[in-house]
Amino acid sequence: MLDGVYLPAVGYFSVALIAAAGIAFASGVQYTVIGLWQRRSAIHLSYALLCFLIAALALGNVRQNDAADLADAVAAIRWTIGAAVLSFLPFVVFIRGYTGDATGWRTVLVLGAVLLLFFCVNLGAPATLFFSELRAGQGITLPWGERLYRLDGVVSAWGWLFHAATYALFTWALGRAWRQWRRGEAMLAMLLGICLAIEFAALLWGDIAIDVLGVPSPYLDAFAFLPFVLLMSLSLAAQLRQQTRQLESVRRRLEIEEQTRQAAEHKLLHLAYHDGLTGLPNRSRLLEHLEGVRDEARAQGCCGALLLIDLDNFKTINDGLGHLVGDRLLEAVAARLLAIAPPQSLLARLGGDEFVLLLGPLPCALADARAQAQRLAEQLIARLAEPVAVDDRMLAVGASVGMVMFPDGEADVTDLLRHADIALYRAKAAGRSMARLFEAPMQREADTRLLLERGLREALECDAEHAQFALHFQPQLDRDGRLLGAEALLRWRHPQYGELSPDRFIPLAEETGLIHALGAWVITEACARLRAWERDGVAFHGRLAINVSAWQLAHPHFATQLERQVRGAGIAPERLTLELTESALLQDFDGTLAMLRRLVGAGFHLALDDFGVGYSSLSYLQRLPLDVIKIDRAFVSGLAPADTDPLAGFIVDVAHRLGIATVAEGVETEAQRQVLVALGCDGLQGYLICRPVDDAGFRRWLLEHERALPAPPVVAGDVVPAQS
Repeated sequence: MLDGVYLPAVGYFSVALIAAAGIAFASGVQYTVIGLWQRRSAIHLSYALLCFLIAALALGNVRQNDAADLADAVAAIRWTIGAAVLSFLPFVVFIRGYTGDATGWRTVLVLGAVLLLFFCVNLGAPATLFFSELRAGQGITLPWGERLYRLDGVVSAWGWLFHAATYALFTWALGRAWRQWRRGEAMLAMLLGICLAIEFAALLWGDIAIDVLGVPSPYLDAFAFLPFVLLMSLSLAAQLRQQTRQLESVRRRLEIEEQTRQAAEHKLLHLAYHDGLTGLPNRSRLLEHLEGVRDEARAQGCCGALLLIDLDNFKTINDGLGHLVGDRLLEAVAARLLAIAPPQSLLARLGGDEFVLLLGPLPCALADARAQAQRLAEQLIARLAEPVAVDDRMLAVGASVGMVMFPDGEADVTDLLRHADIALYRAKAAGRSMARLFEAPMQREADTRLLLERGLREALECDAEHAQFALHFQPQLDRDGRLLGAEALLRWRHPQYGELSPDRFIPLAEETGLIHALGAWVITEACARLRAWERDGVAFHGRLAINVSAWQLAHPHFATQLERQVRGAGIAPERLTLELTESALLQDFDGTLAMLRRLVGAGFHLALDDFGVGYSSLSYLQRLPLDVIKIDRAFVSGLAPADTDPLAGFIVDVAHRLGIATVAEGVETEAQRQVLVALGCDGLQGYLICRPVDDAGFRRWLLEHERALPAPPVVAGDVVPAQS
């Protein structure tokens, strides 16, 4: 093409461009298939799209080189520039994926928006994105006579911006290749760097040699892609070799694992049925063997025995001396039990400090088998009561045993373990270092306990309309008959067992941890009653006493939570007296003392319940921030005017010397009241005054008491209600 006039010649260059386009298109199809096969691999699909755009760019060059006029050439270069613009996005995605990074969707959106702007400008500008004006230039004649159409023009600002972006993109790509080299991926980085260098050289040739220096040569951008395809194939081949090496390494590892599997399988089988510490059979092996022994005993018409052994003091030793000493102790205990175990018996460890000794089938009558099991249990207890040498320590542990005979109508072998556990529980309750044989009534008691526990949980979830818990109130009077306060006593109306006293369910609540939720309910209900009495003008101006469990006091946040709950209900803490028993002081006296001081600091009053029947200590008593000591009914029930030196008087005297008020509970006769008044007891509580009554009954009692005692109620400044 010369001066805008087309001179036909042999089109080898155009044929080469078409061939390059064909190679690029074929590569695009190939990598599209590979990308889809590899679960939509971003690196392969982006490379395929890049191939398609390079093919479009090459065909645009063919159309421009063979253009018949200026309009045809402008349309061709607009096509070529559009393909170049669109190639930016797959180029970025490919380079990031090739060098080990994924491309986020935000990057794709931002880059896509910029490229869309370039693409629209290219479509709308009269002289394309690159030029502000275009004209037919001097055609180029190649050595073999082929002539190419050429355009001349003035580069636009958009054109300069696009060229700058192109150079920046290639610089970024070369930087990514350098980082890949430094990570140790030398082969992959070198192949990418060579491809980018060839493309970059072709770009510089067009922009500097042809556009600036005026060298009469065609643009070689499309041809520079051919080595890119070749080197990319080499790169994929290198990756394939790397994957092959990895597969070979995996194969070798699998062979090693296969060689060790059979040895490990035997060890795992042993571990599956044996305890890792003592080497004894574990629960799974025990249940399997017990099933066989029970079936054999049933078939032969004989019986067997199962002894569940629990160490009494193991937790104390394990916590105090550490798990290493605890493990050594368990090993020593296992050795002792093995030495005692009869031939043909099975000794197993269930876990923790529990062992099982299985006897059977025993070829004797049931009574003889029971006697044999009892003798063996006593031998086990006596042997384990002897000190055990662990390193340089002599440790005393002891044991309790629960026994069960079989077959005895049990549904399966797990029932036998459950029955033995029930018997063990009874043995521990009897004082430890004891043996108990399971009997049917034990199961009924356990079922009742389980029913109560389930009912306790359900009762705590009931709404106010279906509430099962209720507070009863028992007033407390001073020596002159004036009201000091009242004690709130919890009652449970069980759907099946009727009304239950706290003695039936409070220990269960403490064992199961439900005491905290139950205590919170009592506080909420007590505060609600106080608010209701104030609202209705009920003549109650004393303090309301509430029992507090040792488990509640042991909670580190009890004081803070209690104060928040009471103040949140609109009640001042000074309106409440918290009663605690002496058992709350046994485990951690210093910690309990600190908790009591926090409660007193919040405004609560404190009373010590059942004083004198537990572990009373005068040295502890003078350190406690108590307001009231409650004299237990055991010291009140025997009072008579003829007593010259009752113990109740001693308690009153000690309390007064310490500045603490006293309230006697269980006052049932006028004679008892007179003696207590004579002794100087500050408060009285019991059936003589009023039985515990519900809210309505307490309101009626208060009204009757107010009528009988017209003087206004007085709150004793130095006396605080107590609880029974």
